[in-house]
Amino acid sequence: MKLPARPTTTTISVLTRHSRTCPKRKDRYWRRCNCRKALYIYENGHDQIISARTRSWEQAERFARTLQEERDPAAIEVRRIREREAAKEAVATAKNITVESALTQYVASLKAATTGTRRVHTVFERKVNAWVLRKGIVYLGDVTPALLDEWRGKWSKTAEEKYDQMGDTTQSLFQTRLKGFFEWAARTRLISDDPAAALRHIAKSKKRTQPLTPQQFSELLAAIKPFCATATGQVRGYAKEFKALFLLQRWIGLRISDALLLPRTGVANGRLTLRTQKTGAKVDVRLPTCVIEALGDLSPDRDGFRPKYYFWSSALADSSMAIKWDRFIMQLNGFLHFVDEEHHPMKFHSHMLRDTFAVELLLDGMAIQDVSRLLTHDSIATTERYYGRWVKARRDRLEEQLVESMRRMGATFSLESRQAFVRWSR
Repeated sequence: MKLPARPTTTTISVLTRHSRTCPKRKDRYWRRCNCRKALYIYENGHDQIISARTRSWEQAERFARTLQEERDPAAIEVRRIREREAAKEAVATAKNITVESALTQYVASLKAATTGTRRVHTVFERKVNAWVLRKGIVYLGDVTPALLDEWRGKWSKTAEEKYDQMGDTTQSLFQTRLKGFFEWAARTRLISDDPAAALRHIAKSKKRTQPLTPQQFSELLAAIKPFCATATGQVRGYAKEFKALFLLQRWIGLRISDALLLPRTGVANGRLTLRTQKTGAKVDVRLPTCVIEALGDLSPDRDGFRPKYYFWSSALADSSMAIKWDRFIMQLNGFLHFVDEEHHPMKFHSHMLRDTFAVELLLDGMAIQDVSRLLTHDSIATTERYYGRWVKARRDRLEEQLVESMRRMGATFSLESRQAFVRWSR
């Protein structure tokens, strides 16, 4: 069957693509069979046939009318007018809505499921609100790409402003949230254009997982008393708290936020049970004797602490606990002399104890899937990204296992070949 003669204007008509068994297969304009329908489109001197995505002639005709209307010059102009009016309306809206109000609406739309996620959103709000206050920005429409790019350039670990102090990974995550906020504002027509669209990608830190050696962990515990003895204020009496916190993180692998908010009801019959702040995952593990004894030394009647918790200071909100203790721990570095695998000076931070927990289990032969569950990661891919890398101890162990296996097969090794293997394995 011949196709329609090519018209001089744009036209769209319905055809039937019959099956081989259809008795009307010679008539491409037969409407009442259940064969697939198609659209013949001719425009700009070219023609094509596309699926109408239906077996109904009536639905195919409605689809054809829709496509025809989209190509109608008058309809196109109407859409352009509507888009211009919508842009004007967005500009007017942006001039009337404050950044603070828009942030509140945005965070409310996210519906955070866990305490940890809500805390992340709260910190995000604080950072943005602190910035607009410094810049004298009130309305959402006053935020420009140039202002955002200028602010982005000031983010660093040593930034002058408190809320601009971020490492590479934190910068990357914060910028993702910032771009998400302005994308939402543009999508909901609070602004006409997204001022964050042009912000360049920030790569996350490539710093490797850094567990402590047994000797370094012993040095850490030994540094607590001299540090507290020379400290001022409340930290002076925190020796038992530091010891219990470090042992808990080292042997259970808790994040510092979970450890600091551990309730006394979470420890019973030699077991620890809790829900993590970040993901709400359940932790239910046996506690080593050293951890039980260290927690037992923290009396519920201590001054300045909430009696129902081991570490929660009565003067601090839950959202401030980890930040405050991170500062205490940074001060402790003055009494430590840690070096990394390349013998470069290394500052201690609490997450190294979680790293130590995970890497020591891997070195002992535990499957990475099981380590992932103990760390309460949502995905084993997260565990592999942070803990599947070769630290020096794992490389050495791999070498020893391989050399021993090859010796049993009859191979011999000189010192030179052994050193060459080490260089290659790195």
